[in-house]
Amino acid sequence: MGGSMDTAVGRDRFWEMFKGRAVVVSELPAGPSRVLANVASEMAGRDDASLRTKAEYEALFDLLLAHVPPAPPAKLRLLDKAGQPTAAARAIEDYIGASLGKEEFFDTGMYMFHVTGFRPGRHVLTQPVRPASGARVDAWKTDPADRRRISAVDGGGALFSSQAFSLKNTGNRTLRAPKRSWRIILDAAGHENRLAGMTRINLKAMYNDPSQMREALAWRLFRMAGVPAPRHTYAKLAFGNAYRGLFSVIEQVDKRFLKDHFGENHRGNLYKTACRDLGCASLAYRTGPDGDDSGRQYFIPGAAEHTYRLKTNKNDPEANTYDDLACFIRTIHGTGLPGGEERFGTDAFRESVDGIMDVSTFLRWAAVNMLLGSWDNYYATPSNYYLYNSGRSGAAGDFAGSPYFHWIPWDYDNCLGIDYSGTRWQYADILNWPGKVNRHTPNIPLVRNLLRNPDYSRYYLDYLEYMLDTEFNPRAFAAQIGARSDDGLWTRIRRAAYLESDTPHDRPFTGRRYTNDEVYQSGCRQHELRHGKKTMEGIVHYVRMRHDSARAQLKRLRRTIPRTADGFCPAVEQLPQAA
Repeated sequence: MGGSMDTAVGRDRFWEMFKGRAVVVSELPAGPSRVLANVASEMAGRDDASLRTKAEYEALFDLLLAHVPPAPPAKLRLLDKAGQPTAAARAIEDYIGASLGKEEFFDTGMYMFHVTGFRPGRHVLTQPVRPASGARVDAWKTDPADRRRISAVDGGGALFSSQAFSLKNTGNRTLRAPKRSWRIILDAAGHENRLAGMTRINLKAMYNDPSQMREALAWRLFRMAGVPAPRHTYAKLAFGNAYRGLFSVIEQVDKRFLKDHFGENHRGNLYKTACRDLGCASLAYRTGPDGDDSGRQYFIPGAAEHTYRLKTNKNDPEANTYDDLACFIRTIHGTGLPGGEERFGTDAFRESVDGIMDVSTFLRWAAVNMLLGSWDNYYATPSNYYLYNSGRSGAAGDFAGSPYFHWIPWDYDNCLGIDYSGTRWQYADILNWPGKVNRHTPNIPLVRNLLRNPDYSRYYLDYLEYMLDTEFNPRAFAAQIGARSDDGLWTRIRRAAYLESDTPHDRPFTGRRYTNDEVYQSGCRQHELRHGKKTMEGIVHYVRMRHDSARAQLKRLRRTIPRTADGFCPAVEQLPQAA
């Protein structure tokens, strides 16, 4: 929102400046800016504590226009004759400073989501359910240290309120868990029914994670690595007077996410993967009986759910053929290149893959994922990831004919030492995915084929070593958790987590799997927990073992694969230009 200010702003430009953002009235300085914002909200018939609709912003524009000398035709003059900011300019700067978009939303430490007029039953909501008339969802910022289960609304009202919403439960393994994850869907009332520009609010129960911190730590690393990954924060959730506990808020991978990350190239094909009609999403090369290897091989017509589920352009006959996905899979298998297994080590293979995929970002994801020991994705399942075909820069509309793919990760509660089957992921082979540590050896050609190429394997190992040098080590993780500080993740989550039970050792009334004492032992003390065959290492202890094992492996590998640079600072890759 920063940058140079226009000399004058009209009604449409004013709306564009704030579209998708909410001006939090309580965060405005006392004085004319706050007064006008409150009046604009009343004029538009709103009753929450933020401005976010077009009607509110148009009312605010008219109020500003009435209080400062206009610049014809009907524009707000932002500079006076001496070139100094006008009162309108100062007010706009106030509104920009108090506005909340998606980035600011996820930078906030804790929210309260309160649903009234809807009482969840025992049945799992596998499809969106619209509550009865009069139901309402409110959201506001809250202090993580607040000892009340339902925090009070501060600052004059809720940040967001809506009566036009649906609810559903989400998850795979945890869909029917006692503490369920929720999705709030804000589509029903049109474009203006948005929270910081978002239409989907994912509230994840963290049922598998006693520390309540694994996803927060994982998503931070991916964003530091320049991987297009969801953002994360925390929220408390209540239905009426019933407190449902602490949840992770995970950014939805949707059209808004694509626009945020890919700009003009946001209209391409987005595929979400799972274990469905074709089994799991291994990216295996498929052909029909007649040798056909087109997109028709990657979905079963009429199947209830697809392994590679197209989330965008579903009704576009030129884009929904899956031919772009088929082209991508042919390329990563080296189909058409001469030679056997040795073709993966050639320049021709590297050049062909570089031409269809953002390989550098994928390899950085692979390095971070290996260190995290996250197995419920392409590493070992394989599923739980997105593929996005953006097309090339300057030719966004030709994404189907000239595909260019990106890897988007998803679902990171099973990482950093969580295991169900006796596998010690902290000792996994860093180059031989998934290696002997895993009892099952899934077919994961994207990783295995790429790491057979010397250029790709060097880049991957260099970035893995860079992470060990900088962020993936016990000291860095202990600092993030902050068990003995006032500004770490532990301080942020502990009060809302403890409120899920009245005692340290009794089962939480929210349905959470772990007692308050187990949350303390895992999140603060970093102790290992066991529930039957399930093992949950202390996060810092896991990081120490993974760090030391990876260091020892790198020392051996460096005898034949030398480090290519003394430092490593990945730049955000630009889309390749259209030919």
